Amino acid sequence: MIKNFIHAVQFLTIFTIKKDHKVEEGDLAKSLVYFPVVGFMIGLILVFADQVFSWITLPHTIANALLLLISVLVTGALHIDGLADTFDGIMGGHDRATRLAIMKDSRIGTAGVLGIVFALLLKYLCFNSLDLFGAEKNAALLTMPILSRWSQTLMVYRADYSREQGLGKAFVGHLRSSGLAAVSAVAIGLTAWVLVRDLRTAILALAAVIGTVIFTELGKSYMVRKIGGVTGDVIGAVTEMNEVLVLLVFVVLVSGG
Repeated sequence: MIKNFIHAVQFLTIFTIKKDHKVEEGDLAKSLVYFPVVGFMIGLILVFADQVFSWITLPHTIANALLLLISVLVTGALHIDGLADTFDGIMGGHDRATRLAIMKDSRIGTAGVLGIVFALLLKYLCFNSLDLFGAEKNAALLTMPILSRWSQTLMVYRADYSREQGLGKAFVGHLRSSGLAAVSAVAIGLTAWVLVRDLRTAILALAAVIGTVIFTELGKSYMVRKIGGVTGDVIGAVTEMNEVLVLLVFVVLVSGG
């Protein structure tokens, strides 16, 4: 149990819990159940950072820019890199082979840059909007990484890997139904614990969960048509876009309430 948790932390973040930690075949797939927990930990870091910026009376616009930077750095820019590669591949390729080749190229293209700018700008604007609702912003900062890391497990469930080799091969297609049920219970349970206080927040939690499921399944279906399956880059792209989605759900429902 502890070993799998360490796998999850060291894979999803820049933090090293155990330097001589060995990963054996099949271990990474077993760590998937802890992905929402690691997401919650990332959320705690963001909430703490936001509180520190408030204590030192940093202007909200600057604080939110730094908050955005922390959210990228704490993951080693793993997911944002996948977003850029996926955008480049989908926009630049005309068939499965060329799309996969472009996604594997370490260079970033125009579509990738636009994808990064679009995602980060939307997150930044959402942070600014949620500053008007203090407690709800904290809830959003916690919920966003929980549900986005849960979406990674939804992406790999009953999916085919598009390449012969790659970082995502250790995860894609290796999650069983029992594992998906467990990780879903953890993700939804954490979301409910963070959010639900009354009927309004229960509706907010339900909308965020359902939105994440629908968007992830649509994204998986689209990528299967485009490249024949799922890759690590695609998982990273869906993670980033689900973070944007969750924040937008908060902005729409909180401001509307």
